[in-house]
Amino acid sequence: MKTIHPLVRLLCSAACVAALMFLNGCERKPVTESDGAQPRTPPKAAPGAKIVSAEKNSFAEVTSHLDPGGSLYLYLSTEQWMSGLSGKVSNWKEMIAALPEANRADADRAFDIVTRLIKDSGVEDVSGVGMSSIAREPGFYRTRAILHHYQGQGKGFLWNMAGQKPHSLTGLDLLPANTVLAAFSDLDPSQLWLVIQKQVRESGLPQAEEFLNKLPENFENATAIKWEQLLASLGGEFGLVVTFDETKRIPIPLPQGSQLEIPEPGLMLVIKVNDDTIFKRVDQGLKDTGQQIVSVDEPALKMRTMAVPLPIPIELRPTMAATEGYLLIATTDALVRKALAVKTGKEPGLKSTAEFKRLAVDMPTEGNQFLFVSQRIGEKIIELQQQALTMSKDAPPGMKNLMQAWLNPNSAAFFYSVTAHTDEGWVLTANGNQGAGPLLMGATIAPAAIAAAVALPAFAKAKARAQQISCSNNLRIIDLAKHQWAVDNNKADSAVPTKSDLLPFLPKEQMPACPAGGGYSIKAVSEKPTCSHDGHGIPE
Repeated sequence: MKTIHPLVRLLCSAACVAALMFLNGCERKPVTESDGAQPRTPPKAAPGAKIVSAEKNSFAEVTSHLDPGGSLYLYLSTEQWMSGLSGKVSNWKEMIAALPEANRADADRAFDIVTRLIKDSGVEDVSGVGMSSIAREPGFYRTRAILHHYQGQGKGFLWNMAGQKPHSLTGLDLLPANTVLAAFSDLDPSQLWLVIQKQVRESGLPQAEEFLNKLPENFENATAIKWEQLLASLGGEFGLVVTFDETKRIPIPLPQGSQLEIPEPGLMLVIKVNDDTIFKRVDQGLKDTGQQIVSVDEPALKMRTMAVPLPIPIELRPTMAATEGYLLIATTDALVRKALAVKTGKEPGLKSTAEFKRLAVDMPTEGNQFLFVSQRIGEKIIELQQQALTMSKDAPPGMKNLMQAWLNPNSAAFFYSVTAHTDEGWVLTANGNQGAGPLLMGATIAPAAIAAAVALPAFAKAKARAQQISCSNNLRIIDLAKHQWAVDNNKADSAVPTKSDLLPFLPKEQMPACPAGGGYSIKAVSEKPTCSHDGHGIPE
């Protein structure tokens, strides 16, 4: 019997504890005579009268951030079962006594881990969640969502690690006009490292603690950068940018010799930094390799570009640049130059485009995260999916028609969202062509439909392959039975046995059948039996 690794067993125990705590938190304890109070019947409300909740909730606070009158308006109060959640762990500790002796320590430790995570994360401060969606115009929606805590609360890392206070969305100033996707977010690496250290140190897992203690030293040995120096150099904001150059077309090979052309993509990573620690170390590493490097040293820009002599259809010149508090890593130096031209106002950027201006109407100008998705990237992805679906021979016609209708380029999603850490929690605002209702529905239906489109042909192939293998095994059994019949009855190689001749030499004295419905020909002893189904037989 295999022994389950203690860490795996502990994590499983922690998951169970978290689930039990959640269920316990959702319970309501009824008032009984043993509580020292008499049960009372709730007073009847007059017909049409407004009922006021007898329990405190955050309805007014949460809904003040939502838009009524749209296609979705959702509120969920959580404070009755989230408040004091960590203290409710003790209600389940008696379960440990029912566990085998070898597992009690792990279960006890799991309770402690979950309790600490709940306390340190600040999840107990979540007092409610809300979401709304309303059409600004036909086919164009404003969506709002909030993860709420009361003012003065929200002290855990859930609330602070991804941004302390909203700030200007300066990442937008680096986006070229041909940007099709951009995602920027605050993240405090130093706080993340402290949280990980604390949780591991208090977990009672020696192996994990040993690994974490050695991580800074191993990192320094591999990079020649001190771990603390790296964390101090990071400015707490990270971004990903994808662009499409419509003036250059890249062929994408597809099955059966066809191809699809897409605009040449560009990729850029944006890291806010406090100094040049990372740039200087990578620069020295590039020099040590002896590779051909193009260096640029200007007053506000240091840039290093590598030549990549590969016969590929896409322009690729990996580039790293340091400029005015940002470290940029891009597929080409031209992309870096374009981003800087936008930042300095020498070229129009994404904010000048009609698509972004429409999406940015009444949107916050400050936040901690933003996400922009252009309709262009959705259209290209859908076009690729349509091409792949059209060329799939094994997909049932009905499924093809369904997926073709679903994958309509005109319905490609596009939106712009901003998330901000306010004094009442995290608030998201988004404009786009998808309302929250369809988005929630699509989150469940679309993956299932796409999975079905992919899985059905795969299942068909797997089934056909399994039938082919099963048939081959049947033919081998028949062939073996033929030879045993010939030996026992002194038959020549040219002799052809009948089905009844072979039954005594077959398992359970039954002639096997082709799982795909093919018919078997026994043939002479010297010949291999065959199946009438196309592709079935004994491999050579």
